[in-house]
Amino acid sequence: MHQAEYPILIHAPYFSFLGFSNLINPWTATLVVLIVIFTMFHIATHRPRWIPTGVQNFMELVLDFVSGFAEPLVGRHTAFFLPLFYWLFIFIFFSNLIGLIPGMVSPTSRVDTNVGLALIVFFSTHVWGVKVKGLKNYLAHFLPPPIPASGNFFMRLLMKGIGLFMMVLMPVIHVVGELAKPLSLTMRLFGNLMAKEKLLAVLALLCFIFWPISLFTKALAIVPFVLRALIVVLGIFVSFVQAMVFMLLAMVYIGGAVQEHEHHEEEGEHVPAH
Repeated sequence: MHQAEYPILIHAPYFSFLGFSNLINPWTATLVVLIVIFTMFHIATHRPRWIPTGVQNFMELVLDFVSGFAEPLVGRHTAFFLPLFYWLFIFIFFSNLIGLIPGMVSPTSRVDTNVGLALIVFFSTHVWGVKVKGLKNYLAHFLPPPIPASGNFFMRLLMKGIGLFMMVLMPVIHVVGELAKPLSLTMRLFGNLMAKEKLLAVLALLCFIFWPISLFTKALAIVPFVLRALIVVLGIFVSFVQAMVFMLLAMVYIGGAVQEHEHHEEEGEHVPAH
């Protein structure tokens, strides 16, 4: 299985401290992705044209695509967060695609890469939420709304008891929910990409096993070969979808820390003066 996943083995002992003995590993794949992306940025911005073509056209299409999703979700802070969303999408997309090249591996098929991306979103969400709302108001959304206590003595006592119970329960639920967000981002991307990598490796392994045995098994080897080609084509679509889902969830999480504040501001602006 390991040979099927890494058919090109180039011994590189200087990666041993990272747990890799092969030159082709997630760290070098990440480096290749970064070089490709920065090269495309350089080509697109070195001599921009009024009518974009080639790489410039592609990069601007991606920018328009990301911006179109960000504006309704993040509101007036879109311009500030647009570089983050743009980078998340394009990095994850190319990191997913590189694993479709025979012998290469997707950086996003590893948990550590995805944890890093998820933590960027996590800290951006809460740091910006505190900055926009202030620490006191931001922490207030972890508490339940006040429960009106009316009626007779026993009813008021019951409502106060429920209020105290909710004061304990709601912060716990909110904290667990917030901690689950980076976990969800990490495992969703990791699970989909790892499944694709393993499936491609198994099909490649079947081709290697069937081919040298007999003429009949050579014919059987065509089946996993064709399936592997189809999965590579499907993998392009999956790479795009997973990058888009990660980007959209980042917009929803960060936008939730901003849009609620904007909503209260708009309500305050429409309150009639007395």
